Amino acid sequence: MKKIGYSRDYFEPKYECSKCKDTGFVSINNTNQYCNCFRQKLVNYEYNQNNLLKLEDENFKTFDSGFFSKEVNKEKYKSDKSPYDNIMQIKKIAEGFCENIEKKEQKSLMFVGPTGTGKTFMSNAIAKEVINKGYSVIYQTAPILMDMLINSKFKSLKDGNSKEQYDKVFDVDLLIIDDLGTETLSNTKFTELFNIINTRLLKDKKTIISTNLNLNELASFYDERVISRIIGNYIICRFFGDDVRLKAKKTSKS
Repeated sequence: MKKIGYSRDYFEPKYECSKCKDTGFVSINNTNQYCNCFRQKLVNYEYNQNNLLKLEDENFKTFDSGFFSKEVNKEKYKSDKSPYDNIMQIKKIAEGFCENIEKKEQKSLMFVGPTGTGKTFMSNAIAKEVINKGYSVIYQTAPILMDMLINSKFKSLKDGNSKEQYDKVFDVDLLIIDDLGTETLSNTKFTELFNIINTRLLKDKKTIISTNLNLNELASFYDERVISRIIGNYIICRFFGDDVRLKAKKTSKS
């Protein structure tokens, strides 16, 4: 095998999860329990988490800083830093977040900035790292999450499964809410959003929120209580620069 270029373990099975060897169960204190990979797959199915399908392509290892300009343009970007320096600082914050997710002093994150500046990519990178560390993740857009929560809340009066689905949003290790501000606004959704943010803070559960709106725009859309909780308890990362997605498409075509 070695002479023809194959490793000794060439015929050994390649498991997607090395912890449970793809059985879905691990032994802890002589008792079989669901492996985190199995729990995460259940969450993915239950919440229709299509975003998590991108984790193999969008993670810290595939991050390419070359798409971000090193030009400092204060007038254009409203910052003394270049898009490159800014994204590298955010990447450092994101990696620290993954490392310290268990610690009480680690704040949640809010990603603010225009479309195509790296917010979703960074959220995916964090999700993959956190899942690999054995934590559970719910990653959903704000419109879908709010609709699911409201439906689950009303159904839970008759259906225990719906209550469990509703409760998971407050108990999951990491909740990622994408595209805040694109949902249809209503008093019920305001209440649910505040409930999510406030309850998870009280439970010391970490949350990542991304939005295309700036803080002033958010303040005009949402209750003051929501904004004050975010400003006081989240690290706010402002993304800026040219549209990375357009650059990536042009690069792939050339």
